[in-house]
Amino acid sequence: MNKTKKNFNIYFENKDLTQNELYSPSIVKSLARSILEPIASNNSKAVVFVRLKDIPEVNGIIKRLEYSNDVILKEFSDFEFSKFDVDEIGFIVLTSQRYNCAFLFREVEKNKFEIYLKFNSVLVSDVYKTLKTTFLIDYDEKFYENKPERRENLLMNKAVENILKHFEETIQENEYNSKIQENYKTVNETNTTLRNEIYNNVKQIAHEIKNQLSILDIYTRIFEKKTGDLETVEPIKKSIQLIKSQIEQFKNIDVVNLQERNIKAIIQESIKMYSGILKEKNNKIILIDEMPGFEANSFVDEEKFAIVINNIIKNAHDSTNNDEIIVKLSQIEEKIRISIINHGEMIEKENQDRIFETGYTTKKDGWGVGLSVCKKFIGSQFGTFELAKSDENETIFSITLPLA
Repeated sequence: MNKTKKNFNIYFENKDLTQNELYSPSIVKSLARSILEPIASNNSKAVVFVRLKDIPEVNGIIKRLEYSNDVILKEFSDFEFSKFDVDEIGFIVLTSQRYNCAFLFREVEKNKFEIYLKFNSVLVSDVYKTLKTTFLIDYDEKFYENKPERRENLLMNKAVENILKHFEETIQENEYNSKIQENYKTVNETNTTLRNEIYNNVKQIAHEIKNQLSILDIYTRIFEKKTGDLETVEPIKKSIQLIKSQIEQFKNIDVVNLQERNIKAIIQESIKMYSGILKEKNNKIILIDEMPGFEANSFVDEEKFAIVINNIIKNAHDSTNNDEIIVKLSQIEEKIRISIINHGEMIEKENQDRIFETGYTTKKDGWGVGLSVCKKFIGSQFGTFELAKSDENETIFSITLPLA
């Protein structure tokens, strides 16, 4: 083995092999989740080596991999790398019959990361050879046994690199717009000129994201055609379509398209979408239908209503572990009531009157827009949205809509 590759710094230093860009923490976290989640969700046979510093968002996935009989997982501590002077470097090196990947990252400025990322590449084996100098156990047989039978995929890696650059530009632009909005609120709440400027900037960003989603869509279809692996492709297709739909929703945020829709069907689709995600924290959803045999129809904007349900389920999931999140449908006079109940962290009493205010949040990484947008969406559909209860035992959000 080349003696110059006793640590990972060479991969960052060789700009022909890595992205010559700096990325935000959210990019690093999203990549870590995206690389590990398909293995954890599909019980794939894999060999995974990880050293993830300060990324608690993937702890649930790591736990699932630890308990999988099909995954060989090795986590590395700081101590194991002290002699290689790479204490600041985190990594995921993964190989499976689906795909292999080498992902290295290190913080070079505050909240700015260099990354090295390769999918389905011979360079993944090169990183593995560098890593194996620290092993006390020989993993070669398992690593190469699970290596996918694929050639070097330069086009795919270039497409991924371009997408990451556009996502990073989007994040930076959103942070910039957020700061402008804060100043704008302080200086002049009615300054519509600046508001329109921000809106136009975000529309341009949305347009660029759609372009990159089209690239992802093309490669997904190529992958489907070559492999016939529908189990992997279908969730990717659904995610791409959901992002496209949400971008369109933003473009028409003030336009409400009311049509008679079956509320039960929309809720069941949201539950189905989140069922897999909830396993990360050992949560599950239970639907209690107190209107059996009754068509629970109402005039709603289907996509905006689905956004509200998804948002509440996600908030419930974020606030609890090992929980049964209950979605209950009932009829109150000529109205449908949807109650979403979790038994996790309560909303403090001093915050309960403010959670629907735009810009108010109790989360470190929150924007303070989710619940205010939900309340606006439900109000535009002639319904009500409120926090019905939050104490040590349970938190209940309630939606009422008029029956069609």
